[in-house]
Amino acid sequence: MRQRKFDEMVLFAIVALLPIAAIPLCQRQVRPPWPTGRVLRGVADETALLHPPIEEPSRGVVGHWPAKRRCDGALSCGSCTTAQTCGGSGVVNVSGTAAENVIRYEDTYDGIHYFQTFDFKTPDVAKLASHAVYVWGSNQSMSAYRSSNNPGIILSKYIPFTRDPDGTHNLAYWKSTQPDWVLYKCDKVTPAYEFGGSNVPLDISNPAVLAWQVQNYGATASAAGYDAIAADNYVLTNVFGACGIYQKGSWRQLYTGTTDPKYTEDVLAWAGAFQARLHALPNPIGLIPNFILSDVGAWNDPRVLSLVAKVDGILDECSFSGCGKTISPQLWLTVQRLAEYTQSQGKAYFHINEVKSIDRPTIQFSLASYLMSKEHAAAIFISGSQQYGADLWRTEYGAPIGTPCEAMRATQGVYMRSFTRGLAIANPGTETVTITPPAGSFKDIYGADVGSAVTLGPSRGIVLLDSGGPRC
Repeated sequence: MRQRKFDEMVLFAIVALLPIAAIPLCQRQVRPPWPTGRVLRGVADETALLHPPIEEPSRGVVGHWPAKRRCDGALSCGSCTTAQTCGGSGVVNVSGTAAENVIRYEDTYDGIHYFQTFDFKTPDVAKLASHAVYVWGSNQSMSAYRSSNNPGIILSKYIPFTRDPDGTHNLAYWKSTQPDWVLYKCDKVTPAYEFGGSNVPLDISNPAVLAWQVQNYGATASAAGYDAIAADNYVLTNVFGACGIYQKGSWRQLYTGTTDPKYTEDVLAWAGAFQARLHALPNPIGLIPNFILSDVGAWNDPRVLSLVAKVDGILDECSFSGCGKTISPQLWLTVQRLAEYTQSQGKAYFHINEVKSIDRPTIQFSLASYLMSKEHAAAIFISGSQQYGADLWRTEYGAPIGTPCEAMRATQGVYMRSFTRGLAIANPGTETVTITPPAGSFKDIYGADVGSAVTLGPSRGIVLLDSGGPRC
């Protein structure tokens, strides 16, 4: 994550000391089936549409909800195709085509779903597992998770994307072991360190580096019972100034600057190759990088779409909160589009909302924003700046809002989405807006009555519950 508060080598040292139980894939991925139903119609606003409506994958238009598979990888519902969802009991996989399914996410269509960002400050694993669907960067006891009342919780093992995770391996270590792997800045002396850290950056375009990452982190995570690799600080542009390597003692320049398309080509190739190797392990696991859309800009940038195709989910560290900074209405909408698109492709989208202060207004804006594009595979984590590791679940996550009745729509200067048991309203704009809610018996999630008008300031939202019965 950005400017990590704890050294990566500490994380791996803790992991090494924990009792890890290797649990077969089919025993550890037990989730309910995903229903077919209305999904992903796009925002009903002619001024805001960035793409054509995304149709329901089961209708064979875009994306695919792959069929269930048995432990041997065979389809378990006979005539199902990769564009269909099997009915009946069991688990529905959601990452790629039927031949590529490895992660079985919990269906998030009903209600609000919490995930955990790191768990190194969360000793009560059973409590966390009772309300979290996923842990990005888990290092608590695997056996404790798998013996909880939620044994199918998705667990991922942390690695930095391009850095050596082991902080004890300094530059001298790498010069004496694999000098050709070290990635330098254009001064040909300074490694392309990230965030002012000292973990040595490696040339991920080198097949030997990829093989080393798979062997030392992918294969060990798979054997230990993890479901995925959590790859931190994945970027599509050369923001850290990587330039070249020394190959057999001679300088070889790889990149020319921050916008060098060769860098983008190499990191996308890494994602595709790394995911393929993870999927090919005896117990296949997935790839979920920490990718911030604002580093690129457009959700439908071909580079972004290529990344979605090469991963099993996305963690968005800045999401709707801009990593503690207010984001523009356009970026807010762009994040919604990427979350919609990612889920339409059978991948999960995880929103981190780092806020300056965790208070009711920021919580409600975060939740209302999340609900706008939440479909079958999306979850949210609200925290202060880099407030990772502790279980931050709050009662607001338990609001029984139900399932979506419609897609997010623009109305009265805000965005609104109706659910069977409530309503989400968000104002990502820069002006205060007063709106008239639709008919209903509304209270906010804190139990306060809602009158005939709701006023929302800039970057504010509200989640309402309707006691009058199902809205659809």
